[in-house]
Amino acid sequence: MADQLDEIKRKVDIVELISEVVPLKKAGRNFKGLCPFHSEKTPSFVVSPERQIWHCFGACNEGGDIFKFVMKYENIEFGEALKELAKRAGVKLTSYRPSDAERQKQLFYEINHLAAEFYHYLLLNHPAGKKALVYILGRGISKDSLEFFGLGFSPNSWDSLQKFLVGKKGYRADDLEKVGLVIQRDTGYAIRDTPDKIQNTSHVSRITYYDRFRNRLMFPLKDHRGNVCGFAGRVLDPLVKEAKYVNTAETPVYHKSDLLYGLFETYREIKKADQAILVEGELDAISSFQAGVKNIAAIKGSALTAGQAQLLGRFTKNISLALDRDTAGDQAARRGIETADIFGLAANVIEVKGGKDPDEVAQKNPELWRQLVGKAVPVYDYFLDSAFTRFDGKTGLGKRQIGEELMPVLAKIADNIVKAHYTQQLAQRLGLDEEAIRAEIGRWEKANPSKETAITAKVTGEPEKLTRREILEQHLLALCFQAGKWPALRKKEVVALVKVPRFGRIIEVLGEYLKESKIADSAALGQKLPEELLETFNHLYLVDLGDLVTDEEEFAKEFLLTMTQLKNFDLKEKLKQREEEIKMLENKKPFAASDQEKLDQLQAEFRDLASNLDKLEV
Repeated sequence: MADQLDEIKRKVDIVELISEVVPLKKAGRNFKGLCPFHSEKTPSFVVSPERQIWHCFGACNEGGDIFKFVMKYENIEFGEALKELAKRAGVKLTSYRPSDAERQKQLFYEINHLAAEFYHYLLLNHPAGKKALVYILGRGISKDSLEFFGLGFSPNSWDSLQKFLVGKKGYRADDLEKVGLVIQRDTGYAIRDTPDKIQNTSHVSRITYYDRFRNRLMFPLKDHRGNVCGFAGRVLDPLVKEAKYVNTAETPVYHKSDLLYGLFETYREIKKADQAILVEGELDAISSFQAGVKNIAAIKGSALTAGQAQLLGRFTKNISLALDRDTAGDQAARRGIETADIFGLAANVIEVKGGKDPDEVAQKNPELWRQLVGKAVPVYDYFLDSAFTRFDGKTGLGKRQIGEELMPVLAKIADNIVKAHYTQQLAQRLGLDEEAIRAEIGRWEKANPSKETAITAKVTGEPEKLTRREILEQHLLALCFQAGKWPALRKKEVVALVKVPRFGRIIEVLGEYLKESKIADSAALGQKLPEELLETFNHLYLVDLGDLVTDEEEFAKEFLLTMTQLKNFDLKEKLKQREEEIKMLENKKPFAASDQEKLDQLQAEFRDLASNLDKLEV
């Protein structure tokens, strides 16, 4: 298996792979870009083509090879990433054995896929689904849309799905329960030894299952790769005293906060338009698609989540949210907009008119819906307009109400330029001094200190904090390795200065390697290093050194400067050590003649070190 992994790594260029989703720019021997795993404005994501690795030096501190990148970016298991990359490399896998977790996820996808096909067939081709078909066609949803989005129908039966999946397809009922399609119940009974002695009662369990979705229009919920992760079931009769929608509960393959309904079907349209129109419900999305606004997806609620924002960022940085005016004061909607801002998405707002929701507007007047989408305004303009529409900006009370509503909005704008623009806008519209608005925002921020959340940065591990010596030694090694000047690290003065154990061990292994080969081959050297040193070695190739490793003159200057700084630091460390030893000896009681000899020796060493330091600093 290891041979096939190496073959895939050789055939898949990491820079080319990552460049398809993250714009990268050349930086010395490496490439840099904005990290795709957390929001940032300054590039901290580095890719080393020589080592075929990547690392984020920012908040998330993630790193790895092509497999780790695909796993994290696509949110998939190793086996799925392996298959995807093997296909890309043209490598036929012969020895891979998936883990238990991978097999379980694949099983759940299979079960959901078959369930979706079962529901879809009943809606379009079976008498049991006729009533549902008449209902949905009456709502203006075409047969083409039903086919395209894969809608279905769950019959009014306690076990129809089980008869299909368990009885005909051979799946286990407990697996259907794990994937959220059936619910367990105990239909056992009690046994009593005597009729009048309740304390002698025992219970005989009899576990059975019933279908979760019954007599509902079914919407398969897919991830962006087309896997059916779960379902949303909608009642046909709005007068029925049941929940309008029943959704799959959280499972190993279904996480509501990470999915956008319809994205798998529409992501190409979103990329083409470089914009995503976001609505709340499934029918909103489908009706919009029919009306010609095809770059559409549903967030299934009013608040965009961090997972959804990160997912959308792969296809576009521009979103438009369809909100009615009442939503402007809704805290959930605001959190979603704040999330979009944090993840660098430019958010506009579509004001829904001519109907209660996008579904109704798109069905009644498709042209109006297209016009409303085209008239979307920047989200913060929308917030200002909404507040001034509902409150009187000319009275003291109205100004206070507007301020109370907009202070949290302005305070949470991540971009300082955008914040300054809307601070100025608010001051002008209220007829107040801009400084007064800034002061009020400052007071609000002080009273409501921001808390670190998974939205601002999905931190998986704190970046390693290095000492001054570690920083200098790492820089020296990175400089020589990246520039291909490996023999320079075997010079006696370099070996004497490198004191950090992991760096010293790498130089030792390098010495063994250079006895056998004069070619600077990082892959060959990497194979000689023990496992515990590989991460450190890889990290040396990710340090951003720019032209220092490509320009001979710049390299020579930087090497000399780093050696000088390291010698300086080394001398200062030794001076501090001698100073402490001298103080300890001077304070020793009783003080013997041999102690005086030792003291004289230490003082002489101290003077020599100080003299050498003076010469070095001159």
